[in-house]
Amino acid sequence: MSVSRALKLLAGLVVVAYLAAIGYLRVNEAAYVFEPAARRVGAPSPLFALREQHVTYPSTDGVTLAAWIIPAAPAAPPLNMWMLICHGNLGSIGYAQRPEYYALIRDLGINVLAFDYRGYGESTGNPDERGLYADATASYQYLTGTLGVPPERLVIFGHSLGSGVAIELASRVPAAGLIVEGAFTSIVDRGQELFPIFPIALIATQRFRSLDRISSIRVPKLFLHSPEDAVIPYAHGRRLFEAARDPKRFVDVKGGHEDAFRLDKAVYARAVAQLFRDVMPASARHPAATE
Repeated sequence: MSVSRALKLLAGLVVVAYLAAIGYLRVNEAAYVFEPAARRVGAPSPLFALREQHVTYPSTDGVTLAAWIIPAAPAAPPLNMWMLICHGNLGSIGYAQRPEYYALIRDLGINVLAFDYRGYGESTGNPDERGLYADATASYQYLTGTLGVPPERLVIFGHSLGSGVAIELASRVPAAGLIVEGAFTSIVDRGQELFPIFPIALIATQRFRSLDRISSIRVPKLFLHSPEDAVIPYAHGRRLFEAARDPKRFVDVKGGHEDAFRLDKAVYARAVAQLFRDVMPASARHPAATE
C-alpha cells in the first residue's frame, strides 16, 4: 500500500470516528445534562428537623410532581417569605447536602418549596428542557395559587442546572427576587468548554440560554459563585452578572460547586438574608396565613 493511500485511509477512519463521536454525544445528550440518579427519595436526617410536608401537584402532559414544603423555623424572625428552589441536575430533593441547605434557609426565617423535576425522585415523566420549564411554572402556580402566596413574597432560587430553570421562570412571572448559585451562561457554552473539538451548538437540543434571558429580569438579583467552582467556571457567573440589569449583586463564596453554603456559611447566609430583607414588603412581616 502506498503512503498516499494509507494516509487517505487513515483520514477516512478519523472522519468516521469523529462523526461517530458526534453521533454518540447527540444520542446521549440527555444523560450528560440530566442525572436523576436513584429515584428513591430518602427521609432527611432528623438532625435537621425540617418538619417537611410531602405534596404532589400536576405539571403538563400528565406529569405529577413531588415536592416538600418546609416551614420557617419557629424561633427565627417571621419574615413570611418563601423560596422556590430549582435544584441542580444530579439527584432528587432529598439528595446529599440538599436537606442541610433547606435547614439553612429555614433557619433564616424563610419558608421553602423544593420540588423534583419530571423524571427525578418521585415525580413522573422524563426530563427535558421544555419539561423542566413547565415543572417550574407548575410549582410557582402551586405556591401562588394553591397556597395563596403573593408573588411579592416569593424569591426564585436556582443552583447549577436549576439556575437555567430559575432564570427562565423569572423572565416570565412576577416575583420578589431571584438568586442563582453556580450559574452557567448556557448549556451550549459549557458543553463547548468540555468538548472543544465538537460543534456543540449544532449537536445540542437542550440549551438553557440564561445569558440571553438575564437582561429581561427586572427584580433584584443575587449571584453567588465560588472562584474555586470546578463544575461551572466562575467566569460564567460573572458574565451573567455583567449582562444583568440593576438591581443586582454578586457575592464571591468559598468552597466548591455544592458546599459553599456550608464552608462559607456566614457570608452565604448573610447575602441571602440581605436579599430577602431588601425585597420584603411591609405586609410580609405579619405571621403567614399558611403557617
